[in-house]
Amino acid sequence: MTDRPTIALFSLAGFLVVLALLGSQLGVGGHAASARPREVLVRRVYQTTVVERVPHSVVAGSSTVTQSVSGSTSIPAAAAPVTRTS
Repeated sequence: MTDRPTIALFSLAGFLVVLALLGSQLGVGGHAASARPREVLVRRVYQTTVVERVPHSVVAGSSTVTQSVSGSTSIPAAAAPVTRTS
């Protein structure tokens, strides 16, 4: 059979080879301080506009234009609480 110290040494050697390969890949990336940081969060604002026109035959008189706009809006900042001095 195979003896255990040989298996342990081959396992350790294989681990060290993989660790060295991964370390050499990390070194290729360059200096982390000089590299521009990646954008992690990208915020997109979508605005949907719906314009509805009513034909003249339905409305007697002038034409009506209805516009509905929906989109992502920011929540206004809360006003500072009012405190009274005694």
